Amino acid sequence: MNQGETSNEYQMIAFLLQYPDQQTFDALPELQEEVQLIEDNAVRKNLQQFIDRISNQSLDEWIDDYIAYFDFEKTTNLYVTYLKLGEQRERGLELLKLKNFYEAAGFDVTNKELPDYLPLMLEFCANVPTEKSNELLEMHVQAIYEIKESLIKSESWYVSIFKALLAHMEKSGILIVIEEVKKDAEVVYSYAEEREMMKNRISWNIRQPKGGEMR
Repeated sequence: MNQGETSNEYQMIAFLLQYPDQQTFDALPELQEEVQLIEDNAVRKNLQQFIDRISNQSLDEWIDDYIAYFDFEKTTNLYVTYLKLGEQRERGLELLKLKNFYEAAGFDVTNKELPDYLPLMLEFCANVPTEKSNELLEMHVQAIYEIKESLIKSESWYVSIFKALLAHMEKSGILIVIEEVKKDAEVVYSYAEEREMMKNRISWNIRQPKGGEMR
């Protein structure tokens, strides 16, 4: 499978997982048309289900749901190294590895977001060959799967996006092998607080490839 067969799906999923705003909301009709062109039934069906749901509510309602699941829940935040690495020094090393991975692929680093932010990672995957996107996502498939499982338990309709993402990853050649992980019983502070602490220490990100702009 080449980049052209995978990039559009990753780009659409990245777009839908970012913090919703008016531009995102206004783009839903066009995105709905794009989804109909997806060949894989599981990916198409789950993305369509998500778009149908958010199209029937207001932007404010969409934002409220997004904040509830991704800004204040430890097990459903979109910073994929957080679930595995609670100790900040170890996580900082993981973020540095991601920064180096992006740079080795020819992408510039900005200070807008942490490099383990899932929508950012999927934007990267949409702009590199399949073997490179698979290499990145294989390192974090466990976290992506765990977020999906937590969204199921929370009865969140965002689970449709993660089902689509995992189906597309599998279609792209990624083996979805999941380990059972024992969860901590207590959360000392909210992820929103931890995220701000980490951003004060490390604020890498990639947005534009060298020599061009992301689509």
